[in-house]
Amino acid sequence: MRFRLFTGLLCLVSFVYGQERIHVNLDTVMVVGQKVDNRGGVGVRKTQVDKGELKRNATRSLSELLLESTSLQIKSMGQGAQATVSFRGTSSNHTQVLWNGVSINSPQLGSFDFSQIPVYFVDEVTLVHGSSTPYASSGALGGTINFANQNTPVDGLKVNTITELASNHTFTQAATFRYGAGRVTATTRGYYQQSDNDYKYINKVYSNNHTIERRKEADYKQGGFMQEVGWQISDRNKLAWSGWYQADSRSLPQSIIVNVTASEQSKSQNYRTMLNYEHMGTVHRVNATWAYLHGKMDYKRDFGMSTTDHSVNIFNSVVGNAEYRYLGWKKLIPTALVSYRFDNVNSDNYEGNRASRNSYSSKLLLTYYALSRLQLDASGTLQGVDRKVFGTYSVSARYRLIPQYLEVKVSQSYNHRVPTLNDLYWNPGGNPDLKDETSMGWDATLSSHYNLSNKLLLEGEATYYDMYVDNWIMWIPKGNGYIWEPVNFSNVRSSGVELNARISLLLGRFRQTASAIYTYARSVDQSNRGDGVEGKQLPYVPRNRWSIGYRLEYRNQWWFHYNSSYTGVRFTSADESYQTNAYTLHNFELGYRTKRIKEKYQLALSAKLENAFNAYYESTQYYPMPLRMLWCRLTFDF
Repeated sequence: MRFRLFTGLLCLVSFVYGQERIHVNLDTVMVVGQKVDNRGGVGVRKTQVDKGELKRNATRSLSELLLESTSLQIKSMGQGAQATVSFRGTSSNHTQVLWNGVSINSPQLGSFDFSQIPVYFVDEVTLVHGSSTPYASSGALGGTINFANQNTPVDGLKVNTITELASNHTFTQAATFRYGAGRVTATTRGYYQQSDNDYKYINKVYSNNHTIERRKEADYKQGGFMQEVGWQISDRNKLAWSGWYQADSRSLPQSIIVNVTASEQSKSQNYRTMLNYEHMGTVHRVNATWAYLHGKMDYKRDFGMSTTDHSVNIFNSVVGNAEYRYLGWKKLIPTALVSYRFDNVNSDNYEGNRASRNSYSSKLLLTYYALSRLQLDASGTLQGVDRKVFGTYSVSARYRLIPQYLEVKVSQSYNHRVPTLNDLYWNPGGNPDLKDETSMGWDATLSSHYNLSNKLLLEGEATYYDMYVDNWIMWIPKGNGYIWEPVNFSNVRSSGVELNARISLLLGRFRQTASAIYTYARSVDQSNRGDGVEGKQLPYVPRNRWSIGYRLEYRNQWWFHYNSSYTGVRFTSADESYQTNAYTLHNFELGYRTKRIKEKYQLALSAKLENAFNAYYESTQYYPMPLRMLWCRLTFDF
């Protein structure tokens, strides 16, 4: 991808993203599962990330947004580097990532790199906590993240642009064009970011006299382009097409304890396209999607004059999903879902250089409105992977203790996850004898909601969960330690508490919002192998994590935002002998937007200070994260 040409084209557009016409009544309506989702899981905890947070973090990666705004656990190699996400003490392989309902997890790794998704390409982020998923596929033992695009109809042409400069020679440019004519709406988005990424960090490894150093060989470039076209065929029928190209080029910095100097580079390209048909009848609802996914990863590591490691991995996937819902009965809503997926991987690291997989599933979901205050649902899924067939199920209930103010939700589920293609076929190390992972879990949630004339909004939610995972797959050293292999290492129990609270208050021209998130996760190995790890916390799962935020707006023009997040001690070895220390981060943001000029144009200028007090922290052991960073953004909208 020609990054410089792409940047130049975006710069011609002008500076800055647009914050679509913000008539902000509580930028609001935030999330704590108040909306009943008839798609299933009425008793499952669901979180929709506040759209104000999406706009404020538009130039950041999705992993950075989730770290600041949700209870999820993030493991990152640093700015611009790989970042994975996990729920409730599980691993990143146990998180299903969906784009408009289609899974985009890597068929090789099973996980997903969230650093490759700019928030600018996302209009809605919905989290489903736990293994009760309303989607057809299985494998989400921890939870599901669905991010969606909304090709919102407009009249004529709307243009939004962003230009941003930041510390460590970081530059970001993004632009969106929306055009609507009659029943057709088209949205074009472009995004580009590059950085030398030579940030300052504190070296605490080799000496008691801690020194400030600069990160080397961590530069990166990434860019993307997304095109959406929507056709409202009739009042009840809609056809939509989306195409998304994303590419990056990264230098991969080494661990700071490595003495041998090596140069590592990775280049990746991803292309995703999707065609969707939707029929919204009075009684019959139909939704059908076809998608094609392509990904390429080129990795190279050099030691001086010779190349010691070079591999290319390419995958192609075809996905078809269909959903039918019947609304003709008064209290019972049945929904049927079917799905088919074919994955084909060409890899220098597989024997024979190729592996493929066929997956298919059918799901029946029944939602029953037993009483005005009580809803129940149950689902059963039959899924096949090549010649293997298995079933999963979930049941849930929701009861309004005090209608519109207080409710309780409970759910119970059984889920199933097959090993990834790398788990089975990676050479050397793959293990074709691996058993499938299975989970049994339940949770209970108490949530409250109080809205006083749009002046005061109070929300709160408390969840307790408990889950058992059998045949947990883990990669461990084999023999002399140079080769790692996946094994069914342990049986795991994960339990904990999730707490959320939010207050929004409108006083005259001032609007204030305060939020708090706290999670306690106990995820322990329950295997009885006699190796001293029974009862120990799993690696990289903090028991305690919290985040608080405060936002103040004046006349919908000035704003101030503060966020602080705490991550507790995380053990980095199975026997808890190594760990990363707890840390707290503080971020500040100040911004101003003009009034509409001639009712068309609007400018906004903001500055954000991250890690304001220079905290030393590691998301991955021996990969230090940046000290204080400053981001300055100019936004233009017309």
